[in-house]
Amino acid sequence: MVFLLRQKNYLVALYLISSMTVGIFISDWLSDEIKFIFHRTRPCWEIDFRHIVGCTGSYSFPSNHVSNGFTIATIFLFFLRRYVSNSFLRKIFYIYISVVVISVSISRVYLGVHYPSDVIGAALIGIAVGTISYKVILRVNSLKDLFYLSIIVISLFRIYFILHGPIDLSPDEAHYWEWSRRLDLSYYSKGPVIAYLIALSTWLFGATPFGVRIFAVLFSFLSSMFVYKTGKRLFNERVGFLSGILFQIIPLFSALGVIFTIDSPFILLWTVSMYVFLLALERGGRYWVFLGLFIGVGLLTKYTMAFFYLSMILYLIKAKDDPSKLNQAHRISVFKNLSLYLSVVISVVVFLPVIIWNFQHDWVTLKHTAGQAHIQDGLTISIRYLLEFIGSQLIVISPLLFIIGLYLLVKPSLLKLEKKKYWFMFSFSMPILAFFLLKSIQGKVQANWAMTAYVPFIFIVAYAFNKGVFKKIITASFVIASLLTILSYAIPYINLPAKLDPSSRLKGWRELGQKVYSIKEEIKGNEKVIIFSDRYQISSELAFYVKGHPFVYCINLGRRMNQYDLWNSINGELEGSKKVHGIYVVYGIKKEPEPEVLSAFARCEHENFTVFRKNVKIRDYTIFKCFDFKGMNLKRPESY
Repeated sequence: MVFLLRQKNYLVALYLISSMTVGIFISDWLSDEIKFIFHRTRPCWEIDFRHIVGCTGSYSFPSNHVSNGFTIATIFLFFLRRYVSNSFLRKIFYIYISVVVISVSISRVYLGVHYPSDVIGAALIGIAVGTISYKVILRVNSLKDLFYLSIIVISLFRIYFILHGPIDLSPDEAHYWEWSRRLDLSYYSKGPVIAYLIALSTWLFGATPFGVRIFAVLFSFLSSMFVYKTGKRLFNERVGFLSGILFQIIPLFSALGVIFTIDSPFILLWTVSMYVFLLALERGGRYWVFLGLFIGVGLLTKYTMAFFYLSMILYLIKAKDDPSKLNQAHRISVFKNLSLYLSVVISVVVFLPVIIWNFQHDWVTLKHTAGQAHIQDGLTISIRYLLEFIGSQLIVISPLLFIIGLYLLVKPSLLKLEKKKYWFMFSFSMPILAFFLLKSIQGKVQANWAMTAYVPFIFIVAYAFNKGVFKKIITASFVIASLLTILSYAIPYINLPAKLDPSSRLKGWRELGQKVYSIKEEIKGNEKVIIFSDRYQISSELAFYVKGHPFVYCINLGRRMNQYDLWNSINGELEGSKKVHGIYVVYGIKKEPEPEVLSAFARCEHENFTVFRKNVKIRDYTIFKCFDFKGMNLKRPESY
């Protein structure tokens, strides 16, 4: 590597680094998966042999050290043969690399951590992976190749992270999985799409984190494809490819490739709708029908899809190459477009399940949305929430990208954009961003709520980079965004204190589920045991992580309403002849449960449980073992 840099062969050095990175990733992952297929125990498990190093808990065949070593060695040897012309120097490198990799292989057997066949098999894997990685990376000689390689490798990494990473399902993911077990026309806070998608993915792959999250990987891949197609249609193929890559390295959008909440399908449907809208403008006809379908499904996913109407109409009004034609007659003609009305009508028809469900449930979604919007607070001004929102956007988009994207949209003269292209990006960005900016003055706005506003940022930044405008600054912004995204994947492995670890809310749930299951088996006997909490987050996670996926309750002791309040009551468990016991789980350390819980059982015993990961405290819980359930006096929700 140093030799290549001294020779100023920067491109070759980049190819070498990329080949090794991809090769080691695939080799290590493949070796891990093979281990779980063969389940071969290590010799140090069975034979008292040289205690020079510890005997790890993983399986034996094949050796990851050897497979990774041979992957690196193979790639190096190929690069030496191709790029080092000095035959003597090349032979020195050949000998050195061979001695290192053979020594590593022999050490695995000598130390008793692997059998000889583990080493031989691993060497074959390493040679094969190294050869393929080298040949694939060397074929990347265009932006198109880089785009497809990037989204494929990133998608593979996300699958690996889901399978082997240190995070559990988030509370929202577990809650949406709970919805998928009770399919309906709609739900308390969201439309039904997320529930049906998780029902499908878990039907295909099982009720596992992979089963819940696999569509996050797929939808992120497809979102990049439609970002590329939209960027290409707006500008050119090169801008499209840059846009598709940029979408993957922005921290907010990258997270949607792993965590499967409503935002993953929502951003896909938004990008698809943007692309189909452009097709509808150019070709008309059936594309207006398709647009209505996609907007409708988007509304079934997340209600902020309604912003698409606002952006679409604003664009239709403003998008004239000749500003002098922006007269009253033109504005009126926009609203005489029958295809536009057809698209809106179709989207409303698709959205009907939510309307029907809310009619049957006293319009609880409207009440919840009003609560989320803090309408009951009236007109208030909070500088704190405003600054929090701006700060969160700088982090989730990355500081330079946010500033550059905003600046280019406010100062379009720098790029000399056609009016139609400028107004397309402005219409699908600034109204949304302005709305949430103003909303943050009145109440708290979550970091992801304005995310669709940043899709046009991607296009205009990619276009500026392609035109050579602010090229160095934009390059730096790409690097910063990439580093922030890499950091977001690295943080869960670092084991920071919970207060400093943003991923801590995704940790500790598996351990809690195992603990509750062991208590359930302890007190079960021949009686029925119910599990419940006062928080939907705990109830949902227990439903997923307690063995057997039991139905779990979330009792209302004065909190705001959630979906559990619309399902069966815990008091329904009294039907039948069996005695009923309960396990009540709450956050923090408590000596006794609330009076409503205490009076519902003959007696309750408490047990404190603290979850640790590698000696780092994650969270405290109190688990109450309650006996002889008599029925509970539940409260009505205090708010929505």
